[in-house]
Amino acid sequence: MKVLQVTKPHELLVADREIRALGVGEVLVDVKRVGVCGSDLLIYNGDNPFSVYPRVIGHEIAGVVAKVAPDVMDFSVGDRVCIDPVLNCGVCDACRRGHPNVCSNLQVMGVHTDGGFASQFIAPSKNLYKIPEHLSWEAAVLVEPFSIGSNICDRTRITRGDRVLIVGSGVIGNTVLMTARMLGAEVIMCDILDEKLETAKALGARDTINSSKSDIQEEVMRLTHGDGVTVVVDAASLPSLFLPLLECIAPGGRMGILGFSKKEAVVNQFEITRKEITIIGSRLNNRRFPDVIETFAKGLLHPELLLEGVYPFAEAESIIHNLAVSGMHNGKTVISFP
Repeated sequence: MKVLQVTKPHELLVADREIRALGVGEVLVDVKRVGVCGSDLLIYNGDNPFSVYPRVIGHEIAGVVAKVAPDVMDFSVGDRVCIDPVLNCGVCDACRRGHPNVCSNLQVMGVHTDGGFASQFIAPSKNLYKIPEHLSWEAAVLVEPFSIGSNICDRTRITRGDRVLIVGSGVIGNTVLMTARMLGAEVIMCDILDEKLETAKALGARDTINSSKSDIQEEVMRLTHGDGVTVVVDAASLPSLFLPLLECIAPGGRMGILGFSKKEAVVNQFEITRKEITIIGSRLNNRRFPDVIETFAKGLLHPELLLEGVYPFAEAESIIHNLAVSGMHNGKTVISFP
């Protein structure tokens, strides 16, 4: 099989590898689509402390089942599937309490282990989900990023009537936007680039704020007639915004945090207690794939709206290099296999 691996920071190599024998509970998938994520670029740039080299990147994976281990009963050759990249041990305290996405021994395909930038890929059957025939491969490969948006919307209990401020209009911020709108919430999107805010508006944001030109708190209060928002989702991971965002939240509101920044943030305990604000972390997804697939299948979400381009595997090296130089956009780049 052909794989694309990062051999060391800023160096990519297409290589041939032998397919190993399937282990217990494993499935071999002919990869059809793999998405390019910001975490792939971190590995390419040498900025991901969880990866060792060489590493085959890619954790947004969809394809066709090519072979199953003898003990696998839930999948058959020819099934169309997407793959949840979260690998958990199943026995630690977090797993036993129903939080496999924060497993003490957590690994993520394409980060801690080799991923889906390969013509074929072996995964545990428990990580596979069937996709309906009428869904495109592009929709299938976007299940994973939408599972991130779905997870934080679930964690912050977004529902009809909520006023939601999302900070960061990249791919993940836009999956949160689209999911929150599907749930009936009104959304204000915040970013520093007008181009991204225009996309957010087209995807359903009621209002937008360019925080490089306007004060976030003043704009939120103006747009909500002084009430504030009921939910803030920080998809930008900027600790310097933590305090201003707290002040945007209405009494009884919630803040969901997606970022991994280790920089310290200023915390105002008085503001949190006075307004009884709930602060929630959200990591990866906690078994959200079935919910996302169902919303796609029913036409409640249209993931293709986030698609920026589909390119053949032969162009993957140049695509990743160019994205690493120019930065990720607000749409999703996808690599296709024959």
